[in-house]
Amino acid sequence: MIATNLVRRVVPTWRRHGRSAVNNYRTMSSGSVDFSSAENTNAFADHCDLNLAYSPYPPVPEGPYEPLAEFVMQDWKGHNPNGGFLGEQIAIRDTATSMTRSFDDYYNIATQVGAVLLDDYAIEEDQCVALYCPNHCDYLPISLAVALCGSKLTPINPLYTRSELSTVLQKSRSKVLFVHVSKLDVALESVQQDCPGIEKIVVITDEASEGIPEGTVNLKDLLDNPDKRLTKTRRVMHKHTKTHPYLLPYSSGTTGQPKGVCLTHENMVVNLLQFHEIEGLAFAPDHKLISPLPFFHIYAFELSMIHTAWKGHELITSSGRFDLEEFCQTVQEHKPERSHLVPPIMLGLGKHPIVDKYDMSSLKTIISAAAPLGEDNENAVKKRFDGICVKQGWGMSELSPLGTLNSDFNAKPGSVGPLCPNTFGKVVGEDGKSLPPNESGELLIKGPQVMMGYLDDHDKTAECLSHSGWLRTGDIAHYDEDGYFYITDRIKELIKVRGFQVAPAELEALLLTHEAVNDVAVIQVPDEESGEVPRAYVVLKDTHASVTDEDIKEWVKGLVAPYKRLEGGVIFTDVIPKSASGKILRRILRDQVKEEFA
Repeated sequence: MIATNLVRRVVPTWRRHGRSAVNNYRTMSSGSVDFSSAENTNAFADHCDLNLAYSPYPPVPEGPYEPLAEFVMQDWKGHNPNGGFLGEQIAIRDTATSMTRSFDDYYNIATQVGAVLLDDYAIEEDQCVALYCPNHCDYLPISLAVALCGSKLTPINPLYTRSELSTVLQKSRSKVLFVHVSKLDVALESVQQDCPGIEKIVVITDEASEGIPEGTVNLKDLLDNPDKRLTKTRRVMHKHTKTHPYLLPYSSGTTGQPKGVCLTHENMVVNLLQFHEIEGLAFAPDHKLISPLPFFHIYAFELSMIHTAWKGHELITSSGRFDLEEFCQTVQEHKPERSHLVPPIMLGLGKHPIVDKYDMSSLKTIISAAAPLGEDNENAVKKRFDGICVKQGWGMSELSPLGTLNSDFNAKPGSVGPLCPNTFGKVVGEDGKSLPPNESGELLIKGPQVMMGYLDDHDKTAECLSHSGWLRTGDIAHYDEDGYFYITDRIKELIKVRGFQVAPAELEALLLTHEAVNDVAVIQVPDEESGEVPRAYVVLKDTHASVTDEDIKEWVKGLVAPYKRLEGGVIFTDVIPKSASGKILRRILRDQVKEEFA
């Protein structure tokens, strides 16, 4: 059970025994993400330690930890024949293709691909492997193969266009690209035109996939030598699990263009432990999890895909586009007990009449995260599925991703829950002073799951990560007397579309390349199904006054992933509101939208 009275004015207590505990979680940066030198003067000031909130959950053991692959595979028979028990048991099921993998399959693929990457492709610790693929049964073992090599993995949204894919491949300096056969045309165009640094392209095929182009390698061909395996993480990594980045998801962070978030082996392992401390009592070993969420997203990557592989649960997913009726059919057929979802899916579960056609009674718990879930929608699902536990969590890529989570036993409607184990939080006002319960300000987080920093971006790292390890989240929040947090707004100007981040600056930069656009601002507008969608305010050049809003929308549509499209419309205007320094005043436009939708 969760304790109450989780928030203290901690200065007296901290002076006795608290400060050293909090300082243990100072984020240490090294190499390409170092921002601790004296010349980095942009680091935000962190100077108030009153009103700290702390976790009610028991702490997880402190490190050092094993490298991620050894940690995840510890109960797999291949990795641990004396103590492993997960062998032929199904590890993952793709309902779109009917493909499955057992834990033995996972082990065989991970260790054989790892050996090829290390021995044949000579992948180094400072190099990156990119994974451009929808949810596939081989996503997890490929990811662990990269972990075994001690190199970095950047998972890429399979909806990305050529230009978006090229940006990530270039910024991550990827050397090897794993790509699903359905995305091969886009990948080849990107590599041939923009990314000469890619030396190998490995194609992930389905059971009945056709041949692949010359110059690429079929993943299946990497598995033809079962005696060639990499069964232990590269030795040097065992001493650097806290300081060497493994996962490199790209996030817009609090502002601006996407940046590579450097997450270490320790970040990932400790966040698994934190998550399991909350979930373990209710998530029995024989339970199944259904998660239609995309694996490239940190929520599904860590909490759906890796956690189930570590604990021996069956993961049910789909490589196809989400369809509510297919989801309900899958629940009826395979009877999963738990699910990881996002608010747009929750909206359908609460309101769509098609749900009544299916037996959904096996579902006992749903976690909703990645975007705020309104209390009305939360209650609608609870009412429809009598006795179900619906609970929210909150996190971000920079937190590996988990920051807060309700338990099955003490969930509060509308709240994202208390802090997860070994985690501290505070809410600060504009003056930087931390606030007491029920007062809103920016949420700051400190814990062992906080990222190292942003790849090759010292200034942006310094803007959000203090020298003492506090992470600015960019979210407006408050907490109650019991230490439960409520996310109410964002300081950061990101648009959240079905849980995906859209940076206004990215769309603005794209629109300014259009021959008819003289100036532009992009903001979010509310949408019942997607939560938010982007809208562009455009100033046309005098010479292109005949261009229509549909012309602009269609042009953008061909250049970006579907969730970045201007579904909120294009509004032509004479001027974009800006400050004296030239900064776009999106606040003025958002105020206009509030009046419009009121």
